[in-house]
Amino acid sequence: MTRSESNQGRNIKREHKETENGIFKKLEEMDNKLERIKSDTHNLNRIASLSNSPIIIQELKKIIGRSEVRAATLYLTREEIGAGDLAKALGINIANLAMYLKPFLGNRGYIAEIKKGRNKYFQRSELVDLVGFESIDEFATLIKSWQEKQKKEAKPQQSVASKEDSNVN
Repeated sequence: MTRSESNQGRNIKREHKETENGIFKKLEEMDNKLERIKSDTHNLNRIASLSNSPIIIQELKKIIGRSEVRAATLYLTREEIGAGDLAKALGINIANLAMYLKPFLGNRGYIAEIKKGRNKYFQRSELVDLVGFESIDEFATLIKSWQEKQKKEAKPQQSVASKEDSNVN
């Protein structure tokens, strides 16, 4: 290999490295711009949610009505939760889950449906938190009533299981 070929190889490597650095710098700039846009959009959403909170609360009251299960649906989707886990936590058959979720999904956007492969997950929108969903008396009463029913239903199952355990010995 001649000296000129060696220098040519170094130059190509240097140019390649400069191009890589330029691409990374550009990507970093784009990422920062996207982060600013995301932050601005989030702030605008918060302002709109807070200024429209009476309307949002009224719409939630229409959707939930006196349904403890619908109130619990919003309560349980505070964090992302799988469809099967949500149905189990609500104490309903998974085949009936859509009936309780449908009014919150779609254009209303109170609960987001998240698909990961073949699995579905659900998480409520931040605007539900911004209007203070869990602190509104009507909803808090429904959630508390639902929780008490869940505890009552769990106790007989536990006593049956403990009886079965004692029968084994």
